[in-house]
Amino acid sequence: MKTFKPPVSATLLSLLAFTILIGLGTWQVQRLQWKTALLADISTRMEKPPVPLPEKLDTPEDWKYRRVTMAGHYLYDHEFLVKPRTLDGVNGYHMLVPFARLSGGIVMVNRGWISDELMSKANRPAGTVQMEGIVQLPQKNYFTPENNPPKNDWYWPDVKAMGAAAQFRNVAPVLVIVSAAKPGVYPMGGKVELNIPNDHKQYAIFWFLMAAISQVIFILRFRQQG
Repeated sequence: MKTFKPPVSATLLSLLAFTILIGLGTWQVQRLQWKTALLADISTRMEKPPVPLPEKLDTPEDWKYRRVTMAGHYLYDHEFLVKPRTLDGVNGYHMLVPFARLSGGIVMVNRGWISDELMSKANRPAGTVQMEGIVQLPQKNYFTPENNPPKNDWYWPDVKAMGAAAQFRNVAPVLVIVSAAKPGVYPMGGKVELNIPNDHKQYAIFWFLMAAISQVIFILRFRQQG
């Protein structure tokens, strides 16, 4: 007959470990609920009909992932290539071009993906155009290198720094991404990067499983043969 007589200290440590692991799992469940709601909100925003982008953006966050329209012309003398960006395994860039609005002001537009080989075939519509895109608020993540404006090396679309490099004033604090791609036309639009992973379910399962395993190990460790 086996008995279970763990020391008090071991019991306390086991309870502490169990509590921490359960807490981590619960936190991931809460993060899962938050992330699911966030992705649903983004999907709802992107499905709304496009509206004209206001001239003044007092609260840029309110326009994140909204479909907007603008009229104006591209300033191709100040193109920015954000690297590295791949498409179907091919290295390339995202081409960002300042857009001078008819109503005034400059908005940085991500016209889409292009490679070195396709650069000579890049489509650059002249004159006044009406464009439709999706608003983003670009942010640098932890693993992205720093931009080097003096060398024109760009790894993330810092619209403020790009505006300063081109000596523009009144640059909007948002990036507008061309929302649709046209077959055979480059830069290829429609390259909306959400970069919002939703792995919290797997993490929650992992922590709850670790909590259960910790208790099984604890029980097996202190079961004694009577």
